[in-house]
Amino acid sequence: MNFPSSITSAYTGLQTQTQRLERNVAEVSRIEATAGRDSSTQDRALVEQLDIINSMQANARSLEAASERIGTLIDIKV
Repeated sequence: MNFPSSITSAYTGLQTQTQRLERNVAEVSRIEATAGRDSSTQDRALVEQLDIINSMQANARSLEAASERIGTLIDIKV
């Protein structure tokens, strides 16, 4: 089944942001374990995590909107 590009793009965006978040969390854990508390690195990581979360929310809204459009199209065709 072929999905519309908007759904594929939103899904890919969610996957990408999930991977970014996993890398970010692993990096923070590694830095805390090896160097103690480096506040500049932790601050950067927290800001990046906020960016990741905002991107994930935007992708989720896009996926939801595309899903609603498809549902509307199916309702019209039936």
